[in-house]
Amino acid sequence: MKTISRRHVILTLSSATITLCPALLNAQAVEFDWGEDVPTNVPRGEDQTVMLAAGETDVDISSLTAGQVAVIGRPTDDPEYSNTDGIQYVAVLRRTDAQIEQGAPEQAVADPRFFVANLVCPHRGYAVGVTDLEVAPFACTKRGSRHGSVFNAGGFGVAGRSEGDFLSVPDYQINDNGGQIILTLV
Repeated sequence: MKTISRRHVILTLSSATITLCPALLNAQAVEFDWGEDVPTNVPRGEDQTVMLAAGETDVDISSLTAGQVAVIGRPTDDPEYSNTDGIQYVAVLRRTDAQIEQGAPEQAVADPRFFVANLVCPHRGYAVGVTDLEVAPFACTKRGSRHGSVFNAGGFGVAGRSEGDFLSVPDYQINDNGGQIILTLV
C-alpha cells in the first residue's frame, strides 16, 4: 500500500471565509497564474504525483489535512486518457468546511471530507491541474478562449467550455479504519 506524505501534496489551498456560488463565480474572471508553457498532458505539480501500477490499489490518505490536494497517477489503456499519454490522474482533495458546504455529486463523495475525481477535462480530454483557489481548485491546463474550464471543489464546471459539466469520477472507496483513511482505487 502506498502512503501519501507531505511531499506528495501538490498544493495546500488557503482557507477563505467566502464561498462563492457558481453564478457569482461566472460573473467574475477566474484569475490564477501557472506561468508560461504549462503542459496540457499532465496536471500541474506532476513531480509530486504518486505514480502507481495499473489495477486496483490502496493508498493511505490519512496525512492529508483540510485544503490539501494530492494527485495519483496510474497507467491505463482507456482512450479517454489519450491526451494525458495513457495516464489516469486522480485528485484527492481533503475538503475544507466551506468546500463541504458547496456540495458535490453523490458518486464523487464517498466521504464528505474528501473529493476524488479524474483530472481530465470533459471538454477535450486535456489534463486538469490544481489552482491555488479554494473556491475553484481545478482548471484545465489548456488555457485560452476556446478552453479554460475551471471547476469548484465539487468538480462542477463554473467557467470555460465545461461550465455546467462535472469532472468524471473514478471507481473508488474510502474506508476509515480508526484514523487510518484508505482510498481504494478500483
